[in-house]
Amino acid sequence: MRAPNSNVSARDSLQRLCKILPKCSNARIYQLLLRKVVQDSRPPAQQSIKFILKSPEEGAICPITQEPIISPMPDEALPFDLNHADRTAIRLACHHDFSAFWLLFNWVHNNHVKCPLCRAGPSSVCLDVARIPHHIKVPLQRHMRKLQLQVESNCLNEAVAARRFVCAVAGDSYLDLFPEQQEQEYIDRLECTNKFISSAGEIHLVLSPSKSQYVFTLFASWIKCDPVKNTPSWNRIDFNKKGPDILLLGTVLHQLDHVLNVMYGLSFSAKINRSDRQFVYTVFQSSERDKKNDPF
Repeated sequence: MRAPNSNVSARDSLQRLCKILPKCSNARIYQLLLRKVVQDSRPPAQQSIKFILKSPEEGAICPITQEPIISPMPDEALPFDLNHADRTAIRLACHHDFSAFWLLFNWVHNNHVKCPLCRAGPSSVCLDVARIPHHIKVPLQRHMRKLQLQVESNCLNEAVAARRFVCAVAGDSYLDLFPEQQEQEYIDRLECTNKFISSAGEIHLVLSPSKSQYVFTLFASWIKCDPVKNTPSWNRIDFNKKGPDILLLGTVLHQLDHVLNVMYGLSFSAKINRSDRQFVYTVFQSSERDKKNDPF
């Protein structure tokens, strides 16, 4: 099968729709005005996008939402056709069906009018939002604003979750001052003890059970704000389950480095203090000689 031609003329598109129309239930050809994506003095080659507005077929699934087209629309949505409220589906000239609301939302959000499945449709144009009928335009704009507020709220929650974790591990004023801290400060703050936990008999610093659960909960809360972006690739812990009974100090410092890097673009590293041979942790760049002793 050949790839769809995105440069099919408006006349060809209309002819295709006229052939499809008799096969559709309770349908009509509808059009919306277009404008060029990059405005200049020349009008767009295609002045409008035409499609079939119809009643959805039984069991039809919208490829955008992966839900039945007959599923309830957002609360703010009005019927696309005020005289025929059951016309909630759009069939494009490429024969693909979508929920009318979600197809227009996709077009407005992505600034194009191509089929989300096969990419057929005119290029370099988008919907002229200012000239979309009021009963369609207002619900779309309200829903876009609602999603933007949700994104802003999620970002705020993510920032709060990150700060709580960093403060718990590195101290309340860490994000304000970024002080150098000796390993002993982390040992005291996180109530660490030495324990034999490896099969090879290696001694590791581990957090107390209460601190382990507390730190794990804070880190998991931050992960869940945006699992795709925030989940570290080196971590095998399931953050949807109860955390481990104890956490290694080294693991927690890795987590701290990860949060600082993702949220603030900072790299958390360690160097040896020559005077007492203790690790000192800092977000500032280490010298090349210090990097050789960096445990991370």
